[in-house]
Amino acid sequence: MRILRAFVLMPLLTAALVFASQGALAGLLLPHDWDEKIERKFERDAPAEVVLWNNKLAAEDATTEDNNWKRNYWVCHSDTDDQYGACATKGAWKTPAGPTVKLRFTEVGSRATYSLELAAFKNTGAELQALHGAMSTREVAWVKIDVRIPPSELKKLPSGGIWKAHLKLKQMQWETYKQVAKTEAEITLHVTDTKNVQIFLPEHNTTTPTVDLGLTGQVSRDGRTTGHRNIDMCLYDGFGSHSSWFDVTVKDDLPASQRVPGSFSVVRDGTSGQSTQERIDYGVTYLHNGQRNALNNGETVRLPGGNSAEVRSVYLPNILVPVTCKPMPLMLETPEFNAKEKRAGSYTGKLKIIFSPSAQSL
Repeated sequence: MRILRAFVLMPLLTAALVFASQGALAGLLLPHDWDEKIERKFERDAPAEVVLWNNKLAAEDATTEDNNWKRNYWVCHSDTDDQYGACATKGAWKTPAGPTVKLRFTEVGSRATYSLELAAFKNTGAELQALHGAMSTREVAWVKIDVRIPPSELKKLPSGGIWKAHLKLKQMQWETYKQVAKTEAEITLHVTDTKNVQIFLPEHNTTTPTVDLGLTGQVSRDGRTTGHRNIDMCLYDGFGSHSSWFDVTVKDDLPASQRVPGSFSVVRDGTSGQSTQERIDYGVTYLHNGQRNALNNGETVRLPGGNSAEVRSVYLPNILVPVTCKPMPLMLETPEFNAKEKRAGSYTGKLKIIFSPSAQSL
């Protein structure tokens, strides 16, 4: 019986050795479609790397001796049009890593576009190859892909806002040159640019303009006068007007007595303006959604943002592309008063406008 057992086991052992010599076992993974959705938030001047695929396994043969899938490579739909990514459209044998994928991003509000260079390569186990580079090694049975957007590229986005792009790659099989899978990613970047939040005054080249109340030349014979002055104003939140709200405070910091609550004042130069003879009071209103509303001194008004916000496309200093801002035109309205009751002199004052969008707290 012992001899019989030895006789039976020997052919089984031989068969096992023959099977093992045919190639190391691996886990078979057929090529398959990817459609990733990637969303990131960052400050424009301090972005973190955006990783689409981190050395991700794309396909694997059953054994290291097989060459069905591990030589797979990736190509773009075009080598010039970067709407869905521009890179090589044909495979090549043994092409070292280095070539990038140029991808066009669009800001959803302004429709401004800008193209970034994505770092991309495939890992074959032996050396890194360009996406379109095909090669194989007996050490591994798989192929992996790595695509990411470096911080140096993200810093090139010319403005804040919501920037979107759609990368479309084709996974190809070597020798047959046939597409075996789609490799796609929808990318959404929420980019805030808080250093460029500003109150834009299109009619002036400065954020501290000098304006008058429009009283000059309107004084009647009995000394009665009134006036108004329009100020075109637009609020840029550094986020393409995608803030959910816009807070605006207007004040003059003047502790004037005997003044109508909520009103503002200019005072005769060299005085405190406590006397009504040395002060001219006026009101401020703003236009929103076709309605004119009062802005009381020191009061904060919250305007809604989001998709319902009225926006205007403008060019701002130091920003290369058009951006959208929220219009908030002001009117300085001076109620009728008797100019003969005021002391002669120049009257001046400061109107402070403070703007705080929700994008600053993203």
